[in-house]
Amino acid sequence: MISSDFSANGKFFYATITTANHIAALDISDLKNVKRLDNPDETQPTISPHYIKVTPDQKHIVVTDYFVQTGQIGLINTPADYKALYIDIKPNGALSFNRSIDFTGPYTNRGGGRPHSAVVFDLTDPNKPYYY
Repeated sequence: MISSDFSANGKFFYATITTANHIAALDISDLKNVKRLDNPDETQPTISPHYIKVTPDQKHIVVTDYFVQTGQIGLINTPADYKALYIDIKPNGALSFNRSIDFTGPYTNRGGGRPHSAVVFDLTDPNKPYYY
């Protein structure tokens, strides 16, 4: 596990499992009976998910697919697809993968984008923007 986040009500827990190319979703509303909402055997559309954040409206999570690549000078070279995933959260807390932004195309003259984390803004009230 690299990064994790909770729903605002504390009912759901989400975590990236980078080297397994997986995002876990758990219902932790009853800690004596934790329920796995994802299928650990499912192939998800992610390579090296790293950063994860539940959006302020609690309807989505944002995940960036990039970890560490040191090339020949280091030991850590985790594959990545350089995408940001915008994943819907179903009413039961499970995930629905349906949108992503590919950062390999933009800025090709500088090697492409490498999303490592994200800041999520809530601009519902433009006079009081909320971010975390």
